[in-house]
Amino acid sequence: MVSATIVFQASGTQKASFSTNEIVIFTNATLNTGSGYNSGTGKFTAPIAGLYLFVKQICGNPNSYLYTEFVHNNTPMLESVVGYQNYQCGSTQAYMQLVRGDTVWVKITSSSSYIYSYRTEGTTFFSGALIHRS
Repeated sequence: MVSATIVFQASGTQKASFSTNEIVIFTNATLNTGSGYNSGTGKFTAPIAGLYLFVKQICGNPNSYLYTEFVHNNTPMLESVVGYQNYQCGSTQAYMQLVRGDTVWVKITSSSSYIYSYRTEGTTFFSGALIHRS
């Protein structure tokens, strides 16, 4: 039986430089109750159906724009941009109704993108939680 508590938080990326359409893999899963997040693929897979809340915070390197978006089962959801100034961070949240087995991840949508905080600290992160079970 799968627990009704599903929550994860992962920070730090495996690298700093990304290409267009590349999945951002957050490697340091400090919380993963329900085992929905896979730190090898960067994808969250819903273990049970319900309403989920996802949050991402991405910090960019200076002198570049950084576009990212949530993806739900290969469908782009919300895109956000981090500006051109020194180490700016931007966060986005999204509510999504998922069925068991649906996947959600963060993808780069701009070329030559550089993420700050590609180590394990929590400046750049991806998190999610089940809000209401269906």
